[in-house]
Amino acid sequence: MNTIQRLLSNTLLAFLSSVIVKAGNALLFILIGRQLGPAASGSFSLATTYFTFVFGLSALGLHEVMVRELPARRDESGRYLVNYVALRLLLSAAVYGLLLLGLRLFAPYSATTTQVIVILSLAAIPEAVFSMCQSLFEAHERLLTPLLASTVSTALKLVAGFWLLARGADVATIAWVVPLASLLSLLMFAPGLARLFRRTPQSVAARFDLGFLRHHLAAMPSFFVIQLFSLLDYQADILLISLLLTEDDVGYYAAAQTILLGFNLLPVAVRTALYPVMSRYYVQAPDKLAVLNDKISRYLLAAILPVATGVTLLAGPIIALVYGPAFDPAAPVLQIAIWAVVCLFLNVPHSRLALIYNRQRDAALLLGLTTGLNVALNLLLIPRAGIIGAAVARLLASLALWLVFYVYTQTRLTPVSLLPSPIRPLLATALMALAVWPLRDWPLPVPILAGAVVYVVAALLLNIVPESDRVYWREALRRR
Repeated sequence: MNTIQRLLSNTLLAFLSSVIVKAGNALLFILIGRQLGPAASGSFSLATTYFTFVFGLSALGLHEVMVRELPARRDESGRYLVNYVALRLLLSAAVYGLLLLGLRLFAPYSATTTQVIVILSLAAIPEAVFSMCQSLFEAHERLLTPLLASTVSTALKLVAGFWLLARGADVATIAWVVPLASLLSLLMFAPGLARLFRRTPQSVAARFDLGFLRHHLAAMPSFFVIQLFSLLDYQADILLISLLLTEDDVGYYAAAQTILLGFNLLPVAVRTALYPVMSRYYVQAPDKLAVLNDKISRYLLAAILPVATGVTLLAGPIIALVYGPAFDPAAPVLQIAIWAVVCLFLNVPHSRLALIYNRQRDAALLLGLTTGLNVALNLLLIPRAGIIGAAVARLLASLALWLVFYVYTQTRLTPVSLLPSPIRPLLATALMALAVWPLRDWPLPVPILAGAVVYVVAALLLNIVPESDRVYWREALRRR
């Protein structure tokens, strides 16, 4: 299997893993919203936000460092895994303890919401181990085992959640399925780890080494700052809505964001599969790095533009179908926030390049600037426009994030333009919008199918995928 084939395979596996996890979480959230109402779904969503903070703040950039360092030294995989898992466990337990202390001292939420936060955030501890195991397999470019573990975890959550909801359980009881499923899913890594270490002889003993950790911790502060700013940038809106508005508003806003999770999966999957390949190219074949990033940028733009346009046109029917009429206030949030996903797509190669070139300090600074902008905009707009103001703040901050990373990579890292030409995708998307607009009040499958057919035909006629690329893919598929 050549590099491109492996990249496509790993992108698919990473995408499926993300789809399974996010779809499972989204489905559980949707069921809670439909069965227990906006307030209960708001409590569950807020608890998920705090879980994300506990998990993220304990990460310390270890995932990124492992995926960056191990491709060139896989014979040290055991040492990395043992030491990084030990550090993640210690950090996640410490951050969880700080969360409990903060909730006890400040008590900003109702008793039910606080209880759900405490229970669900406990999952950050087993998820820390899960993350390090996943990082190891990503560094080895073997993503099937993490996919199986994610599938088991999601299946356990959904089966237990369905059963509890059918028996009339409250949201606090349902929250317990998240940490328990995360803990049990770790068992799925055991056979995969055994096979991996049989195939990869180790030159260094896999034991706890304080000197090894001390050496690697020197690179962690910048990654920690990046992680902190990423969390604030992504979760500031939910946190501020929970403090400035009501739990119902949290539920409405989270309903739109839950649907957006589905569209966030592809860039996350591409980033997961692309990162180790970029790291390897940077060391072994730098000339291929720019070519790879150019192709990724072009295909990501062509993929996201029609999706964002379609969601904007069909946001009302989508919300009504998924959640019911009680969640109508989520529709305008979805129409605005989907365009932040476009910026996320476009930023995939730029954000990875900064880490590949060992410029994580600069990346942290840029992310800090846009995170500050995001928080300021939320504080300004939420009191004036409610959850719609939060959506506008997210869009403007995401646009700023993409722009600053684009300017940085073009002026500091590579002279090769990573901004794909938007003319042909825009024309194809405009034709698709003309087809969808008169059908927007029809049953949802009709405008979706019509839009997909028109865009695919227009993309072929406009030659969005160049003939040289088509020939390459046909040859690659035939060889496989």
